[in-house]
Amino acid sequence: MIKEVDRNKVYKLLKRYFPSYEANDPFEKILIYEEAEIEGLISYSLIYERAEINYIVTFEKYKRRGVAKKLLNKALEDMVENCCEIVTLEVEINNKPAINLYQSYGFKIEAIRKNYYQGKDAYLMSKEVEVVW
Repeated sequence: MIKEVDRNKVYKLLKRYFPSYEANDPFEKILIYEEAEIEGLISYSLIYERAEINYIVTFEKYKRRGVAKKLLNKALEDMVENCCEIVTLEVEINNKPAINLYQSYGFKIEAIRKNYYQGKDAYLMSKEVEVVW
């Protein structure tokens, strides 16, 4: 089941996977996928007509079960409902599974961010969102 949670519930998890995470984004939403336990989460920010995907995490024993796709689908639905026009994200250039996932959803590589992840380069990717009026 996917549900929105308060960041305090998952703060320690986010800090473990993303040490630079700070809970100071007033536009942030966090969704978790949880059955018996949390299997994954997505953090994204809705900023007027723009959305930024901050993090997607699928915990190791739940990888390759579609958790990231389910979370991304739900987040994109929310972005459409909130009239977002464009979604952006950064992904480490060596993270082929994530890049393939994003490209399967229509995200395009826009630029390279040098030394974005503690000395590792990242792609800036974006996708236009089809707003339904």
